[in-house]
Amino acid sequence: MTAPLERPLEVPDRPARGSSVRRSVAIVLAGLLAATTAACTSSDPQAEPPAAGGSSGPADPSTTPEPAPAAPARVRVTRVSGKLKEKDREVLADNVEKVVTAYFDDAFVGGDYPRDSFGDAFATFSAGAAQQADGDRDLLTNRVLGPTTETVEVRRRTAYLSVLAPYKVAAGVTARVHLRFVADRGDKPAKRVDVRGRLMLTRKSSGGWQIFGYDLSKNARTVGEES
Repeated sequence: MTAPLERPLEVPDRPARGSSVRRSVAIVLAGLLAATTAACTSSDPQAEPPAAGGSSGPADPSTTPEPAPAAPARVRVTRVSGKLKEKDREVLADNVEKVVTAYFDDAFVGGDYPRDSFGDAFATFSAGAAQQADGDRDLLTNRVLGPTTETVEVRRRTAYLSVLAPYKVAAGVTARVHLRFVADRGDKPAKRVDVRGRLMLTRKSSGGWQIFGYDLSKNARTVGEES
């Protein structure tokens, strides 16, 4: 059973600027010892999918090129407040990766497109966080572009973890995340979408991890016009 919420912290809406929207929400759970420290970010570049090789002869119209493989998730522990064994760090990274990847898949890059329904987007959120997130669907899902999107190609999916481990056991995690994908919209201009920010996770009473707070921004740019 999920620990009861003490109180939600509501941050007033900030005015949107272009296609970028930002809103912060943090939901404090009873029993959490302290907020985790901010995660270290990484500037490791992600390789773009290689261009298909050309051919000197005419193209075979019956041949359909294989789609570029999705960028693999990169998740690792970068900072620990307390002590955590290396083996435990690896297990933690694997478990958090499942939660974060499930959210990204449900909310942005999974499912069949075109689509305008993202009903399972917050399945990995706590009850209180999911209720709050329901009012932020335009920010926290691909609902805006979903109806005009035909396919999605993942370009980047990273999460760098700051861990609170006061008794040699992880008690809380702040994941610094970055999801980048390209939405192919058929005869409409393709969009490159970046979702960046923080996801805060805590242990579930039944085991595993869940997202209890978020501080994310989303930016969509027409492909070819990126700065």
